[in-house]
Amino acid sequence: ALAKYVKSRLRAIQNCYEKELKRNPSLKGKVVVRFSIKPSGRVGDIDIEENTLGNDAVGSCIRSVIRTWSFPFKPDDEVPVAYPFVFSPAG
Repeated sequence: ALAKYVKSRLRAIQNCYEKELKRNPSLKGKVVVRFSIKPSGRVGDIDIEENTLGNDAVGSCIRSVIRTWSFPFKPDDEVPVAYPFVFSPAG
């Protein structure tokens, strides 16, 4: 359910990357985001665990996108998640 939810919202994440790609055409790498899902379905703490893009703007953009998410499932307890996003220029 988590992967499906994230996939359905990948467009916004991709936009974070493409905005910076215009400034830096060789930008590519991986951003690993660690966040928690609260029992309410809302997102708790969000951290960028790994960012090999060397671009903080993409990371903070992703963070603000994920902050708005509300998951359709309600865990009994806060659930920690680490989710990798891999970016490369569409060639």
